[in-house]
Amino acid sequence: MSDLTLLRYYSRLSNWGTGEEIKTSLPNVAETLFTSPRHARNLLNDMQKLDWLEWTPKVGRNQRSSLVLKYPLNELKGQLAAIRVREGKYEKALSILDDDKAAFGQLLQSTSGASMREGRLHIQLTYKRPLERLVPHLLQRSSERYLMRQVYCCLVGSNAQGQLEPQLAHHWECDQHARTWTFYLRPGLCFHNGTAIDGNCIVSLFGKLKSLPNYQSELAHLLDVQAPQNNKVVFQLSKADQGFGGLISGVKYGIQPASQVNQVGQTLVVGSGPFVVTEHSNAKLCLKAFERYYACRALTDQVTIWQFDDSHGAEKQIETNQPEAHDQGCNYYLSHAADTSTDKDSQESQTEDGCLFVLFNQRGETSWDNAQCRYLSDILAPTNVFEQLKKANTLFGCVRAQNLLPGWQKVLRPKAGAAPLPTQLSIAVYDYSALKHCAYAVKSILQALGCKVAVNVYSYRELNQRAMDGELCESLVITNINLDDNRHASAFNSLYHNPILQHCIGESSQHWLAQSLNQLRSENPLEEYLNALEPIASALINQYWLIPLFHHRQTLRFHGVLKDVALTNWGWPDIRNVWSTD
Repeated sequence: MSDLTLLRYYSRLSNWGTGEEIKTSLPNVAETLFTSPRHARNLLNDMQKLDWLEWTPKVGRNQRSSLVLKYPLNELKGQLAAIRVREGKYEKALSILDDDKAAFGQLLQSTSGASMREGRLHIQLTYKRPLERLVPHLLQRSSERYLMRQVYCCLVGSNAQGQLEPQLAHHWECDQHARTWTFYLRPGLCFHNGTAIDGNCIVSLFGKLKSLPNYQSELAHLLDVQAPQNNKVVFQLSKADQGFGGLISGVKYGIQPASQVNQVGQTLVVGSGPFVVTEHSNAKLCLKAFERYYACRALTDQVTIWQFDDSHGAEKQIETNQPEAHDQGCNYYLSHAADTSTDKDSQESQTEDGCLFVLFNQRGETSWDNAQCRYLSDILAPTNVFEQLKKANTLFGCVRAQNLLPGWQKVLRPKAGAAPLPTQLSIAVYDYSALKHCAYAVKSILQALGCKVAVNVYSYRELNQRAMDGELCESLVITNINLDDNRHASAFNSLYHNPILQHCIGESSQHWLAQSLNQLRSENPLEEYLNALEPIASALINQYWLIPLFHHRQTLRFHGVLKDVALTNWGWPDIRNVWSTD
């Protein structure tokens, strides 16, 4: 008899209570189960074999037998549903839980990790919010950028040292003036739908991208793209750009069919990377290894990422860029928790390549003078905001920042004297918990100084769009930058194409920044970008245009379930290289 059939009978007995000895008789049990005494005896024996209960019958007339039910009904349902989840039978698991989505979400978290299903390795994770449509040409948050790396490839990649690496192109070269870049494609490339990837596909795609607002500043110097042969693509630039290969190694230059750029709302996207999107809804994202991927096929066969509302304080299994987490011996999770002690043998930790920072909006409703900016830079120093976060019990895993990137030198500024502050201020952030916590910490600090402060929360895209449209008018903006795996190029792009930063520093400063960055890329190879960018970032701080606050501290914990798991630069696990010995 199936365990689900036995569960229905167990549910009738559960009204008697659990964990304590019940004196009863077989006829009473049969009556409760609505069956015959003989069948009742078989049912009790079957449930005892599953260790759900203990049944000790007594022989003789008027002798009462002993029954102990070991599990509350909800706990037993959870155990049976967990078995179905591990088997990939999600609908059956939800049915066992009586369609209780909150209980189902908690179960998904408790069963996160890697498992073998019919000889195929499956990774199951939960995430705190629905994931956006995974297309490179839309402005994307950090987690989506990580996932797009799994779905798309670029012509080339660039590593942590700023060196170009082959992807869809196996060879590349540029002329001595760095104005003509040529890429040679691998033979036999194809998209996830089986369509061939050749030079004409690349030409069509870049023709579409160049016309999009999100690309115009970066590709303003791109004169022409041609494919003289099927496997050869030539980019002609109007200005020298020694880091052009690094530019197109970015996530937003992932190779996709040109026709997909015009599509709206289609979640089953067509990519060129190691994983195919097989399902994408507000409830979950499913990925499957792409058998015709140009390089080594992913070791992981399938990935399912469930959206789970963690606002009820349930234990988190994966939480990229989230502040609260506590280790309860789960199979795997990613944490940004503060002051968490864990077994050093079962964790990886790193300080994120990125920064949370405050911008003085020079085009906002408050007219900032230099004295006010200097004074507030002292008042809103990372140490003060850290203490306020701690006081409010909203502290997250963070390292106090001294510049925009952890490896850059500390910017030293003389202590400023007090200056009169506006009576009213406003703060803009996008809907990300760490930024909101910082915004309310800053609000508390400023209100203690007599300022009335309002915090306005936007979506990520809305905040960027307001900046691009010139409609971002709050006095202060608290935002962040996060580098991708192409560190050197993405560090450059975090300043060069950053609508919020460029809007807030004002027109003349924006012109200086653009001129400095254009000169940098014409004079420096990609490997030197980080060193060349440091004085530019330091100038932004020295001019009191922004205040660095924190770098995230990321920790990946695993307990023997995932083999050789590493943190990527986004803080997510390297899912393509997860493997199992089972």
